[in-house]
Amino acid sequence: MRHPAIPIALATALLLAAGAGSGQPAWAADELQQYQQRLGQLFRQLDRNGDGRLERDEVRANAYMQRHFDRLDRGGKGYLVPADLR
Repeated sequence: MRHPAIPIALATALLLAAGAGSGQPAWAADELQQYQQRLGQLFRQLDRNGDGRLERDEVRANAYMQRHFDRLDRGGKGYLVPADLR
């Protein structure tokens, strides 16, 4: 099942992660933790074969991930791991 808010959460989490540790209030850290949990859920949902990485064909169901795959793929490995989403 695909949740329509997850791509928005992913984008927000990426923005929050970029500013983490910059003196943000405690509530921002709590929100960041919630978004990271959602990212973990999204990753597990998309990882159809359960190998702990997302191949390009596994993210086709998610427009955001498909559109930003190359940017998120740090090092040009051809797949994403959970750390790529943080």
